[in-house]
Amino acid sequence: MIKKFHLYFITEKLEELNLDYVKKIGAILILRNPNKFKKSDLKTFNNKCSKRNISLFIPNDIKTLFFLGSKKFYISAYNKKQFKHLKKINPNIEIIGSAHNVPEINEKIRQGCDYIVLSRIFETSNKYKKGHLGTMKFNLLTRNFSKKFIALGGLNEKNFRKINILNIHGCALSGDKKKAGKYMPAFLKNNF
Repeated sequence: MIKKFHLYFITEKLEELNLDYVKKIGAILILRNPNKFKKSDLKTFNNKCSKRNISLFIPNDIKTLFFLGSKKFYISAYNKKQFKHLKKINPNIEIIGSAHNVPEINEKIRQGCDYIVLSRIFETSNKYKKGHLGTMKFNLLTRNFSKKFIALGGLNEKNFRKINILNIHGCALSGDKKKAGKYMPAFLKNNF
């Protein structure tokens, strides 16, 4: 049996996204900083995604989640609030959490996450983000948990093929072409 692999795009853009491309490759969207958008713009964007059967995860804000009528919630690594009650409100809500180490993984499990975005898998050029896990440490770390993991960080042309040896449910990419070269999917209208 072939394991299904999911591709996640992390974005802070609404109008620049090529939603037809996102639908074509079956990617999932994780929206960052929804508070910087008008509620009406978020509603319109969510409707566009729904019409194309694109999953859109809303981060950290339950009011926005319910306002949009969404069942997809994302919890940032810095968010320490408990969200297990969301599953009692609606058992169909999917929750993704972000983590960087074992304590944060355990916290995301306590928060009720179904999937965990674990970063940084590879070294990045960001001078404020030091250290990375590498493939061996990533696999050793994730095998101790029953949750599904999503790899994030430092994916580029040189190391993109290494994700095949990871114990992952999928990988997440942000909209920065220079980091991933030709392997970066063209999900932004104006940059590719």
